Amino acid sequence: IQRLSGCELLSDGSVRGSSRFGYNGRDFISFELGSGRFVAADSGAEITRRRLEHEGTWAEGRT
Repeated sequence: IQRLSGCELLSDGSVRGSSRFGYNGRDFISFELGSGRFVAADSGAEITRRRLEHEGTWAEGRT
């Protein structure tokens, strides 16, 4: 599993943050800090997205 977290300073002065997770060199799921939503890269990751959004604890610690 690979994880990449970062933030970007936008031209309007706001900041956009995200965390991306990959598996075996491919994208799996990401979390968009501004919207507080997970984005699944494929149908396999969709199961994980639903579980994480249902539990809510991972996202709560990052918003």
